[in-house]
Amino acid sequence: MNSRMEQLERRLVEQHHKDLFLQTKHTLAAIDVLADEHRRFQSMQAISGVKIVGTEEALFYETLTQVKETIVETLEKTLADLEHKGDKHYHNNFKDGVE
Repeated sequence: MNSRMEQLERRLVEQHHKDLFLQTKHTLAAIDVLADEHRRFQSMQAISGVKIVGTEEALFYETLTQVKETIVETLEKTLADLEHKGDKHYHNNFKDGVE
């Protein structure tokens, strides 16, 4: 995902939309903070004797990974729409526009 984000950053800077990249980067970082807070909480729970259900933990982290992937895919679609702005033969990903 890091290489995709680097490529997206270069393309967005060329389009003068670095703010979109930064917003996405901050959102992904916030999800990482959430995962870390959850991990710490679960560690405290385990130390205090609460049984941790491994399948639920795996599902939680898998869901966060899917959310992050969806956010990056949305940024890619937004960038594609920006790059093809004005192209009458291009079918936009977002009908309400990107500006």
